[in-house]
Amino acid sequence: MQSIRHSLREWPGRTVPAIVYAGIVFAASVVNPPSGGQPAVGPLGLVGADKWVHAIAYAVLTVLLAYALWATTFRLLVVVAVVASVYGLGIELVQSALPFRTFDRLDAAANTLGVLVAGLVLWVVSWCLDESSGRWVARESR
Repeated sequence: MQSIRHSLREWPGRTVPAIVYAGIVFAASVVNPPSGGQPAVGPLGLVGADKWVHAIAYAVLTVLLAYALWATTFRLLVVVAVVASVYGLGIELVQSALPFRTFDRLDAAANTLGVLVAGLVLWVVSWCLDESSGRWVARESR
């Protein structure tokens, strides 16, 4: 079984995209937002466009963290999901201390939803890949 420490030691360059992207997300989250920058309603008209942006941003972060840790086991994917969700909640808490930002439970929920959707997709993909060859396999033939 692979460990997080082994993954980070074996492929340290894999962490760079995740760290850079996490920094970009943080920077975008703490600057004064432009007024009228996003449409009020997102695709399908169900929720605001900003919630879609949150979900997509944290789905991307989840994929990059999974890549950094080469997370192919359910256990490591859970670790990745927890880290990404806690990061999103932490940013919301930082925003609560800023005069031009607020803590928004719906933003935190959108972050977590993006993390969970990406984690589920990654888990299904990792379940369908042969670990040694990286090829798709029929699970019932194993």
